[in-house]
Amino acid sequence: MLSTTHSALRVAALSLVAGYVDAVGYVELHGIFSAAMTGNTTSFGLSLARQDWPRVAAVGTVLGLFFCGALAASLLRRSLRAYRHEWLWIAALLILAQCLHWSHTAATGSRVETLLLTVAMAMQGEVLSRFSSVSVQTIVVTNNIIKFADNVAGFLRAPKGGKPAFSLAAALPGLAWACCIAGAFLSVPMRHATSAYFLLPVPLLIGLCFLRRDELEQA
Repeated sequence: MLSTTHSALRVAALSLVAGYVDAVGYVELHGIFSAAMTGNTTSFGLSLARQDWPRVAAVGTVLGLFFCGALAASLLRRSLRAYRHEWLWIAALLILAQCLHWSHTAATGSRVETLLLTVAMAMQGEVLSRFSSVSVQTIVVTNNIIKFADNVAGFLRAPKGGKPAFSLAAALPGLAWACCIAGAFLSVPMRHATSAYFLLPVPLLIGLCFLRRDELEQA
């Protein structure tokens, strides 16, 4: 079983990456998320009803890429010796996105690099979703909010006599939620500070790949 402390580090880092990448994609793709497919699916349905075909095409492309990314990640996970290596593939996609971003001027309005973020987020969601036996999906905030609220309710309604402390494992969904917000917040100053903002998550992903590899092999 994964060490709870190391699980917390993984949840925090992956949620930070997801919040950051989703926010970058949202800005670059003018209101389309890179990770939050619930919002994109709703937007797709509304756009269909309104016959807003350019929007239908844009959101549909992102949804299709996310599905293909998840499918590719699932196939890749079955062929790799260690599924944690998929984090290196995600890092490679972000590096490729950065190279594409540098290859054209801002005036061209190219968004191909941003679409790679969608594939990267689909792969992240496929790699690991259980931490210390707790189910936490680092790219889906809604479920984490519900699970965290349920864990808090369980703690508040526990028998008063000898009530246990609120465990770190129970706090993991809330940690994922908070770090997703932090990642989105961080994307704003980074986009203003440097043109290399696609690269910020890369060190985190590489570090995660080599953090207590023995634990990940046993997960």
